[in-house]
Amino acid sequence: MNLRKQIYLCLMLAVALFTGCSEDDPNPGDSIQVGATLTAEMGSSLSKQIYVDLSEGSLYSVDVNTWELAFENNGSGIRTNTAKKVAVATPTEIEFDKVESDEGLVYKYDSEDGDLATTAFAGWQVNQPYIVDLGVDENGNALGKKKVMITASSATEVSIQYADLDGENAKSNVISLDAGDFTFFSLMDDKKVNVEPENWDIVLSGVTVRTGAPCAALGGGAQPGINCDIYRLTASAITNSYNGVEVAVDDPFKDLEQNDDPEAEKNQKSISDGNFESLNKAAFNSLGSTPAGDAIGRSWLQILQPHSSGIYKVYDFITYMVKDQDGNYYKVRFLAYKGGNNAENGNPTFEYKLITE
Repeated sequence: MNLRKQIYLCLMLAVALFTGCSEDDPNPGDSIQVGATLTAEMGSSLSKQIYVDLSEGSLYSVDVNTWELAFENNGSGIRTNTAKKVAVATPTEIEFDKVESDEGLVYKYDSEDGDLATTAFAGWQVNQPYIVDLGVDENGNALGKKKVMITASSATEVSIQYADLDGENAKSNVISLDAGDFTFFSLMDDKKVNVEPENWDIVLSGVTVRTGAPCAALGGGAQPGINCDIYRLTASAITNSYNGVEVAVDDPFKDLEQNDDPEAEKNQKSISDGNFESLNKAAFNSLGSTPAGDAIGRSWLQILQPHSSGIYKVYDFITYMVKDQDGNYYKVRFLAYKGGNNAENGNPTFEYKLITE
C-alpha cells in the first residue's frame, strides 16, 4: 500500500472513531432501548411494589411491608402505603396521651390518583393526634394500630411521636428529609427506609379500594367489613405524576361498558383489535394526555365472574401512550396478569416501545 493510501485510511479511521464516540450526540433518544416485554413479579398477595424505568427497561422491586408513611421532601404532603391497607383516622381527642380508642372513627385511604391534596393525611396539622392502621402483612394478618402525632415540620426534617393505643411502645423520632421526592418511614421498625429508585415512570403496586357500600348508607344494620366498608387490595399501574409523567389512552372500545360479565362485548375483544403498532407522537397529542397518577390505574384488568375462579381479562387492545419526565414517548400494552412457573396472579406482563416519530 502506498503512503498516500495509508494516510487516507488513517484519517478515515480517526473520523469514524471521533464521530462514533461523541458525547454531544444530538439525538440521545436513538440510544434508548426501543422496547421490551417485561414481567413485574408483584406476587400473588401483591407483596411487592415494582418500579419501572422505561428508558432503561429496568424493574426495581420493593417489599410492600417496609414502610407506612412517606413525607414529601418539603415537609408538606404525606402519603400512606395503601398497598398494605394503611389507613388514617382523626380522633376527637386533641391530647396525644388521652387517645386510647378508635371506636366510632372513620378511616381514610389515599386516593388512587396520587393527588397529595386527597391523601388520608390531607390537611394534617402539627400537634394533632391521628390513628394509623398499619394495614396487613402478606398473609392478610392485621398489623395493629398506632397513634401518631407530628410535633414539628420544616423543609429539612419532620419530628414525630407515636405509640400503641394503650400508650405502650412510645417512641419519638426526628426524620431528616432526603434529597429525592419523598422520604419513607417505617412505624413498625422505627426507621427511614429506601423505597423509590431515583428514576421511574410507572410503579406496579397494590391499592386499597372499597368494594362495599359505605356503612353510613345502611344505618343501624351496618356491619363494617361484613356488609359495608369492605376494602380489598387490587393491582394498579401508577404513573409518576409527581415528576410530570403524562399518559394518553387509546381504547378503541371506550364506549363499551367494562364489567365482570364474561359475555360482555368488551370482554370479547382481543389484541388484534388494538392500534398499538400504528400509534405515533401525533396520536398522543390528538388523544389528549393527563398527568393523573391513575391514568393507567386498574383500567387494563378485570376479574370475571365467578370471581372465585380467578379468571382475569387483560385489555390488551388498550394502548397507553406515556411521556416520561425527559420528554421521551412510549406506547405500552398489558399482555397478561398471571405468569411465572405456577401461572400465579400478581405477575403483570406488558410490552412497550419507544416512539420515534
